[in-house]
Amino acid sequence: MVEDDPTAGRTPRDVLLESLLGRLREFVASPLTPGSHLLRGLLPPTEVDRGARVVLWDGQDLGSAYALEIPLLDDDGEEIPHDHFVAALRACIAQREALGPPFSDEAFAVPVRDARRHFLHTVDAPPLTLADAVYLPLLSLGSANANDPAPLSEDAEEEAGEGEWRLLGFMLVDERYVRYYVRWTETGEVWGLDFCMRDEAGKVDSRGGTADMIFPALASSHDLERFRRPVSDIRCRAVYDLTTWC
Repeated sequence: MVEDDPTAGRTPRDVLLESLLGRLREFVASPLTPGSHLLRGLLPPTEVDRGARVVLWDGQDLGSAYALEIPLLDDDGEEIPHDHFVAALRACIAQREALGPPFSDEAFAVPVRDARRHFLHTVDAPPLTLADAVYLPLLSLGSANANDPAPLSEDAEEEAGEGEWRLLGFMLVDERYVRYYVRWTETGEVWGLDFCMRDEAGKVDSRGGTADMIFPALASSHDLERFRRPVSDIRCRAVYDLTTWC
């Protein structure tokens, strides 16, 4: 590992759990599903557990809580993308009564259901919502540190050189695409980037998760202008149509 590797000194399981917690923590206050499923806890697996446990409740009554035991890796031993994880978790919530009888958590008074098999069956083709698709570019384009501009990914740097941007805002324009507002720090200009949220058949997909590779590569290579849209938006200097890329 390199000297400044942020994962140095941590086990692979801890790295996965920290990454997953960063994605799931928003659901402590915001519903995970339509209704009132909120995150009450994320329990790391013990030596005897078969997986991590996601603890859910209705946000008002602690007696409503239950846990789903879920895997951290897919069948091939690979990390599960966060968007697929959340979508598969929602599918398990919807089918929780069919997951088999609950058992007790060893430390907390919550019933646990083994959702591992259903989770892995669902995670390869999870039922993404439009909201999931909108959120993915926010993750990829946004900076982990709000005070620092987001850097290019390593792959994009190799292809396009240095470049930085700041994510300023976004708008779900209609059922098909979203506009993300970014300031390209090299010029100080604000651009609108239109990304598609659905595939050719109209199904919601996760292509927007690659926004942090596609947009900066086009911008740094000065190829972005080819995708300029003939529309006016008072919040940016220009709007670029990247719907064919994402």
